[in-house]
Amino acid sequence: SKLNCHLMANIEQGLLHRAFSVFLFNQENQLLIQQRAPTKITFPDYWANTCCSHPLSWPEELETENALGVKRAAVRKLGQELGIEPEQLPLDAFRFMTRVHYKAGSDGTWGEHEIDHILILRAEVTINPNPNE
Repeated sequence: SKLNCHLMANIEQGLLHRAFSVFLFNQENQLLIQQRAPTKITFPDYWANTCCSHPLSWPEELETENALGVKRAAVRKLGQELGIEPEQLPLDAFRFMTRVHYKAGSDGTWGEHEIDHILILRAEVTINPNPNE
């Protein structure tokens, strides 16, 4: 479960999960960043990249060719977190850069241990942020 994946006790035993991080730039090369909600279990109130989350265990988000699964997950989460309409986020506009192995504790109880797919996107979008994210 999402909670089990983020418990430091499980992370210290080697539990690892998939993730993605989106860095969205506009045409002036400005990076859209967000402040995480205070209710998040990991890194509440921290400033972060545009969007970071996890692909679901659905066939559409598990596809590895051209990183299509994580790109679809990114479109889903950019809609949920920032209110960006999918029409503004064509899959071929995302650039998969690399994967990184990331491990960080948040507060002693919660943390991250993931293979993080780094996605870069350059687009002009309209945002309607979800305050719970």
